[in-house]
Amino acid sequence: MKVRSIKPLGTAREFQCHEMFFSTTDLKGIILSGNDVFVRVSGYSAEELYGQPHNIIRHPDMPRAAFALLWANLKRGQPFAGYVKNLAKDGGYYWVFVVAVPASDNRYLSIRFKPGSALLGEVAAWYQEMLRAEEAALAAGGTQADAVAAGLQVATTMLEQRDFASYDLFSHSALNLEMKARDAQLQRGTARLFPATLLGATTREAVVTLYALGVQTYHQINELFRQLDGFVSFTSGLQTKAAAVLDSAEVFRLHALNVNLNSQHHGVTGGGVGVVASFLSEYSQQLLEATMELRTYIAAIAQGTETINARVAMARLQLEMLLYFQAEAAMQSGMVDIRQMRVLEECFVSSTTQALEALSQLRDNLPRLLANREMLVQTTVAIEMAQVRGLTEAVAIPDGEDLRFKFSEFRTRIGTTRAHLDELSDVMDRIKFISRDSPQQIAAIHTAAQRMRTGIEVLTVG
Repeated sequence: MKVRSIKPLGTAREFQCHEMFFSTTDLKGIILSGNDVFVRVSGYSAEELYGQPHNIIRHPDMPRAAFALLWANLKRGQPFAGYVKNLAKDGGYYWVFVVAVPASDNRYLSIRFKPGSALLGEVAAWYQEMLRAEEAALAAGGTQADAVAAGLQVATTMLEQRDFASYDLFSHSALNLEMKARDAQLQRGTARLFPATLLGATTREAVVTLYALGVQTYHQINELFRQLDGFVSFTSGLQTKAAAVLDSAEVFRLHALNVNLNSQHHGVTGGGVGVVASFLSEYSQQLLEATMELRTYIAAIAQGTETINARVAMARLQLEMLLYFQAEAAMQSGMVDIRQMRVLEECFVSSTTQALEALSQLRDNLPRLLANREMLVQTTVAIEMAQVRGLTEAVAIPDGEDLRFKFSEFRTRIGTTRAHLDELSDVMDRIKFISRDSPQQIAAIHTAAQRMRTGIEVLTVG
């Protein structure tokens, strides 16, 4: 079928938050397979979709740069997650959140669901700006590559404004946000992602057993996702506390400089205070440098936690789709499409493996983070001791009220800093707990995935 031009109508195609789209394509983006949700919402028949390029449903509101990001990730063997606005056969539109991953047999797997967070509105506005930049590049005589570059530049600016170092880091955060929004919608409603069991279906016992294992594994991975999401929130708190310590370090440095200058006004009697001020200045600089180093470690850990949770979220979606697809196929015909199940299971195993790898990288950063925290504590203690010595010296100066006031300010700030460090310690203890227990949970899920693979092979030969 020749892809025909369709005029967008601006009307939304309706589907529910529990419905998921499934499709596979070849390396050129030709649609090889899909599920009933994909067929129904797109408005095309399965015969009209299969064998056609995936851009048969491309909406003209989508910037070229968005698809350039998608294909760049897939071609280097990495997953892609992001928002896509699609065009149905009748001219209607529908937004989806896409998780696309490389699969075996020279194909890509795409799972899509309905986005439900407020971030969609922001992204839609970004896409409009990216599209305007692309059209301007073309109007100026540029090539398609120039247009893509213009769109990517706008995207880079948008990401920088939101403090994301790359699109992948943004997509990890967006995926986790959309999964939580979807979970909240599901809890408020009565719809279910898939049946609790296949009992009553005209299916073989091996299929029912395999399905039960999948449901059990799903509950495990769902619990892990919730735990890791709380972990992401903790690392966000870690960044906030580190910023507060950095502010304190800068205040200490400036106070030490002022004390040193004021001590010179008191001549010989201020000599002792001047020595203390020199130590305070040195310790403050150490605190400043150590805190800046801490923030570097924290940034790596924050990115790592988002990546781990995103990989778990991807695995969860793939398992949900596997269960949904298995139940759908079994209920309709009593048969299971083994090839589709293999693709989903393979991608599920790959996602859990990537989660383990990302967690390993996080654990590598943990010893440096803990050593840095200890240095911060020791430096703060040194500042506190210098403050006490300085206040003692200032009390001995008859007209040293200005110095006594400065050292009193130091005491207040030290108390605040110690409180922030205590909170940092609490968060880091949580990091140790998660990094200790999560690998075991992911490994258990990974083992279950391997058992599912065996179960699928049993169906093949059964």
